Formats: sequence, structure tokens, C-alpha cells
Amino acid sequence: MSQSWPPSPEAALREARARAGQGVAAVRAGTRGLLLPMLTWPLIFDSVWEIATGDVIGLLAAGGGMGLTLGATWLLRRGRRGDTGRAAILAGTATGVVAGVGAAMNPVMAVILGAGAWAGTRLLYDGAVQETEAPPPPAPPGPLEEARLRLERIAAQPQLVGVSGAMAGVLDDLAARPERLSEARRFLTVHLDGLDRIRERLEAGAEPPPGLPRLLEDLTGAADELRDRLRAEETAALDIQVKVLADRLRQEGYA
Repeated sequence: MSQSWPPSPEAALREARARAGQGVAAVRAGTRGLLLPMLTWPLIFDSVWEIATGDVIGLLAAGGGMGLTLGATWLLRRGRRGDTGRAAILAGTATGVVAGVGAAMNPVMAVILGAGAWAGTRLLYDGAVQETEAPPPPAPPGPLEEARLRLERIAAQPQLVGVSGAMAGVLDDLAARPERLSEARRFLTVHLDGLDRIRERLEAGAEPPPGLPRLLEDLTGAADELRDRLRAEETAALDIQVKVLADRLRQEGYA
């Protein structure tokens, strides 16, 4: 269905209203919570007065009121699910503390003022923006990721670059065949722990002993041997599968 051009006055008015609503929503979301700190400006002058007069309790009340209000503002700006309710509780508590402790009002009146601040915050900010769920915590690193992080630290030491490359090859093979990780877990633990200790001593300024090159060659050779063994086991497994499939094809009469 084709649209008429120019649009009718009613359509233009609806579009203008929609754009205005989007603009208001964007401004409201961008300034969410910023009104609360502006309401605490009298407490700044009150804090100066309390310091001048030496009223510690009044100073603590003013500071607590400003701190709680800033906490409520932070919650509103964060915008997670339930933050509006939490911010309202902080705002009500701040008002009650300032009224009851700082201004020495009747406790009932302080509670009433605190409840009014709580209700006002809820009315002002409930539904102002769509609150989101807290992001899930990052997944803990797996054994291979943790081993790679350790290997990166080890490879930063120039004397350990060669053996680090051999160990990186082992990790690449295990990443391609994670079912083999259980077989190599002890190998990785022993080798990475040993290389980590060597790295720490070298970084601390220790001179490489005469036997270090030979040890690193042995570690490199052990890593290469492990890779060869893993490949040999994969080759043997493939050979068995091929024989089993060939026998089945012959039994079924397809070969």
C-alpha cells in the first residue's frame, strides 16, 4: 500500500509527537538521578556551620545525608533491576537522618519525612528507564586457558622461549583433542610449575646455572615426545575405526 506525499497533518502530528516523546525519554534517561544531589546543597553550608560550631553530631548527620544521597544517585545511574527501590530506601534514610539527628526533629516527624522522600523517589523514577539484569559473572578460566596464561608469563623470559614454544604446541594439540587433557594434566602441572619457579628465580636476578640449558632441552624433548605419543594414539584409533568400518562393509556385502 503506497503512502501519500506529503503526509497528512494528522500523520505529521503523530510523527512529531513520537519524536518529541523519544527526545524526552532520552533526556530523562540521561539525567536519571542527577536531581537528588542538587537537593542536598543546603547540607554543604550546614557542614561548614557545624565545623565552625564544633557540632560533631550535626556534622556526621550532614555528611551521612550527603553520602547516602550520592549512593542513591549512583544506584539510579547504574539502572540495574531493583536499583530504584534501593535508591529510594537510601534517599528516605538520608532524609530521616538529617531531620532526626541533624535538625533534632521529633522522631515521628523524621520518620514521616523519610517516608515522604522514599515515596517521592519511587514516584519520580519508577519506570523512567528500563532497568536491566546484572551481567552474569565471567566464566572461570578452564585448565587450558589457565595454562596458556602461565605460559605467556614464562615465555616473557628470553632463556625460556624455546621450551615455551614446545609447551604451546602441546596446548594446541590438547585444544584440538580435549578428551586427551586428562592424560596430559600431570605433565602440564609438573612442567609448568617447574618453569614458573625457574622464571621467578631468573626474574629475581639469579645467574643461569650450567645445567639449565640441558634441563630446558630435556623439557622440550619431553613436550615433543608427548605430542608424538598423542598423535600416535590418534593414528591407532583411526586405524581401528577404519578396520571396523571395512569389516562391517564386507559383512553387509557392500565391499
